[in-house]
Amino acid sequence: MSHTHPDPPNGSKKVPSTPVREREKLSEPQQIQPPEPQTSAKKPRPKIPKPVRILGAIALVAGVGYGIYRGFFYQPEPDGLFLSGRIEGREVDVSAKIGGKVAQVAVEEGEMVKPGQLLVLLNESELRAQLQGAAARVRAAQERMERSRQQIPVLQAQLEQANLTTEQATQESRGRVVEAENSLAAARAQQTEAQENLRLAQVRQKRTSFLYSQGVVSAQQRDEDNAALEVAKARVNAAQQQVQSAQGRLTQAQSALGNPSIRAAAAQQIERQIAQAHTDVSVAQQEVRDAQAAQAQIQANLDDLTVESPLAGNVMTRSVDPGEVVAAGEPLVTLVNLNNLYLRGFIPAGEIGKVKLGQPGLVYLDTFPNQPLEATVTRVDPKASFTPENTYFKEDRVTQVFGVELTLNNPQGLAKPGMPADGRILVPETQEEASSNPLRLPWD
Repeated sequence: MSHTHPDPPNGSKKVPSTPVREREKLSEPQQIQPPEPQTSAKKPRPKIPKPVRILGAIALVAGVGYGIYRGFFYQPEPDGLFLSGRIEGREVDVSAKIGGKVAQVAVEEGEMVKPGQLLVLLNESELRAQLQGAAARVRAAQERMERSRQQIPVLQAQLEQANLTTEQATQESRGRVVEAENSLAAARAQQTEAQENLRLAQVRQKRTSFLYSQGVVSAQQRDEDNAALEVAKARVNAAQQQVQSAQGRLTQAQSALGNPSIRAAAAQQIERQIAQAHTDVSVAQQEVRDAQAAQAQIQANLDDLTVESPLAGNVMTRSVDPGEVVAAGEPLVTLVNLNNLYLRGFIPAGEIGKVKLGQPGLVYLDTFPNQPLEATVTRVDPKASFTPENTYFKEDRVTQVFGVELTLNNPQGLAKPGMPADGRILVPETQEEASSNPLRLPWD
């Protein structure tokens, strides 16, 4: 049992001291003895050096700061699979749809480009000439179509006139036939009358001749009857001629009835011309469409001579220079899409089973080690390969590995193709659970 002593006047407590020899004896169990009571002699308290006090204060402040950091700010690093590699991007080979001579290359390797920015311009003089020829063919086809259209109203007017003339001629011919028939009937009536008068004149002349021979009538009466007979004969002959003349007019009028059919044939010919004009218009319209299509094709080819950037990216390769002749589809400039960057690294074959598509991850750039970028596993190689030369593992130097790609969700303009980087694939911790219950199957 230790003895307590009253505090000295200066307020400090006196710490009992143990001689060296006694401490050595205490190290042996058989020599343990209770300490002898200390004498009441007072010794001065040793003074702590100033450097020690400063170091103690620094240690105290550091301890308090570390406690605050651990309590409020510290976040343990998530567990996961680590891989190293470099930032890569989806390369896009930009080419022209048609071949030609390079007139201008507007970008250099390493340059940043925007969507729609001019990359390469091909010589357009030849296509300009073709475009002018196509425009001339379009105008010629349009003129032919217009002429064909203008012929249609003229032919339609001619057709209307022909139809009207045919109708009028038909009516006139029918009128002439009726008139000729009436004239023929009148002439025949006159002929019948003249023949009857002739018969009477013959009878009278015969009677007068008989009576004259008997001396009953005078010679004058005989002569008069003979003259009347001759007149009657002349009238019969005249009536016959009138009948023949009326018959001729009737025949002529009847033949004129065929003229409308001839005029109708002319109208039909005009109708055929109108149909042909419509066909010519249709053909001319098709020629106009064909010429316009050829013109549009040449214009499209002319537009294709201007090669623009399809995306925002970085010029990785410039494959042509002004003056070179390139073929259709030949790569002119290779771009890297800066909005679709990924980290490609390798995972040992023994751990690839923990990696699945869609798992989250983090990518650490050497330039910004404290600003990790969120990423997602978007590719796992379907088969293993040997450890590449630029990948180093501490233990798995010659084992097989699987290539993995971590696509950056938002590059933020910090990542660039070719930059070295580290990645971490965040996987759920299932190893401890499996070790605590080794008999439990994965699907239990």
